[in-house]
Amino acid sequence: MNNIPQLPPILDFNSNTNTGTLFDTRDGQSYPVVKIGKQIWLAENFRYLPSIKDKGDKYENSWVYKNNTAYLDLHYGRFYDWDTAMNIAPEGWKLPNNQDFKELIDFIIKDNKLNVEKVGSYLKSVNGWELCDGIVNNDKYGFNAKPAGYRSNTSNYFHNAGTSANFWSATKISGINVNSWYLNYYNEVFNDYSDNKCYGFNVRLIKDI
Repeated sequence: MNNIPQLPPILDFNSNTNTGTLFDTRDGQSYPVVKIGKQIWLAENFRYLPSIKDKGDKYENSWVYKNNTAYLDLHYGRFYDWDTAMNIAPEGWKLPNNQDFKELIDFIIKDNKLNVEKVGSYLKSVNGWELCDGIVNNDKYGFNAKPAGYRSNTSNYFHNAGTSANFWSATKISGINVNSWYLNYYNEVFNDYSDNKCYGFNVRLIKDI
């Protein structure tokens, strides 16, 4: 185990633009951040690679799409199983729970006088998604959700790059089932699902305030 004290992450945030940068001192990587309503979110998928026995625990279950690091250049980030996702946030940040996601959705609905079925287009990146008639993604708040797909829970298979985005929630259901949140290319909804915690999904951290 590494006994060297970890430096806290550095957040450089501009309250005039509601944007900034998070610098993760553990591995030297930087992430854009954005304030949406009262919440501060990563505006990019997390890509921290945890040590196999970081903090004395095993959370080595992290992958890139098709095991090809070129997908990191597309800002797809890394996939994590749920147990790993629950333990990789730097100090002052956390894996969002269902209430955090619902607060995000409620703000977008009220800010734009939307129907709940339209929220997804306000979160999806403008580019990178497979085209579908009638679907126009505007990424109004800079959340920049990329269609990174996911990793299967039963084998080393990867699916849906270009057509879906899957984010872990910290909310447990029962046994091996936990919540995730899902965007698809063919509609504009942002829904939660029950999934096996062994899937490989993306992580979007939120500032713990």
